[in-house]
Amino acid sequence: MNEGYPIPLSVDGLMAKAREITGVDIVDHDVAEPLTVMHRSLCGESRLHESGAVAQQNKLLRLLCNRLRMQRDFQRHPEIAEQKIEAPLIIFGMARSGTTKTQKILTTAGDFNWMPFWQTYNPALWTGDRAESPEARIRDADAYCRWFDESTPQTKLGHSFETYEPEEDTTLTEQCFRAPSFIGYAEIPSYLQWLATQSPLPLFEFLRDTLKYLQWQGLASPAKKWLLKAPTYYGMEPALLQVFPDAQLVMTHRSPLQTVPSSCKLVACFRVPFCDAPVDGAALTAGFGMMMDLHIANRKAHPEMRILDLSFEEIAESIDSVVEKIYAHARLPLRQEAQQRMRQWALENPMHKKGAFKYSLEEFGLNAELVTRAMGGYLAFTRQLFGK
Repeated sequence: MNEGYPIPLSVDGLMAKAREITGVDIVDHDVAEPLTVMHRSLCGESRLHESGAVAQQNKLLRLLCNRLRMQRDFQRHPEIAEQKIEAPLIIFGMARSGTTKTQKILTTAGDFNWMPFWQTYNPALWTGDRAESPEARIRDADAYCRWFDESTPQTKLGHSFETYEPEEDTTLTEQCFRAPSFIGYAEIPSYLQWLATQSPLPLFEFLRDTLKYLQWQGLASPAKKWLLKAPTYYGMEPALLQVFPDAQLVMTHRSPLQTVPSSCKLVACFRVPFCDAPVDGAALTAGFGMMMDLHIANRKAHPEMRILDLSFEEIAESIDSVVEKIYAHARLPLRQEAQQRMRQWALENPMHKKGAFKYSLEEFGLNAELVTRAMGGYLAFTRQLFGK
């Protein structure tokens, strides 16, 4: 029995409200099915608290509004689709394995396009005029960051949403409504069951089209590679490479005895503004293991995939080595001034700068044996990679 609050608006009501807010008279048929499944899961399984139901509704409306505005602009300006996205550098790996540090260091180099949080949150022009100021979109994103920090202050020790700081792709790709990252904010088992039957291809097509859209807006340079990052991409490599065939992949690795409880704790923190449902540690662990098994199978089936593997220990201790390997992998010259900026960022941002993010297996009903069993294939794989 659900003990929570339902989202006030129905699916039809949400779609109508998004059209009203944007003034865009487009019926977004493609979103109807995933939105319906998501809405049902949120209302029936997530134990949303009263303010969380409103917050989830606001989120769904923002996602829908961005979709409508983007569709409007693609219809008006078919030349957007002609923008080129070439050889993006994509960082992925289990959450809490060093993906964020690797991404943030590289953004300081000046050699890549990257998305600050506000662009992932509000990628679409509000008026459709390329000359519009982005300030309203920025203010909206900044208000969310402040609300989120106030609602769940412990979260920033694990992951901090900052308006102008680099953000991972998941905030953006949720706008395709076919994204595993929704689990970070609510317990949604039936949505995830439905998602498991769907191709991940639409997620990467949406990402590609939004990057083209941002370039067309003048928010990125076609002369630079895109730097992308999401911990949700492992296991989806064939779809990713179908959309980005020349992508240069970097995968970070850390013991799941650390990443699993840390991820569970971060999910618990992320959910505070929305719901009271406890984190199902066993289900999350099983999901991590399943996706990592898919990743390993994809590697075996496609040995031609070029993936640079980096250990968490090397990322934490030897930034020069990491940067040199990534630049060689991306076939980019490493300029001295860029290297110095990256070193400086590393010096100014040591681990636990904002305080230690504390977690344990036990608080999520887990133990080392359970995690080792679920992640056995991955543990064997990393032993082959790093010899430990």
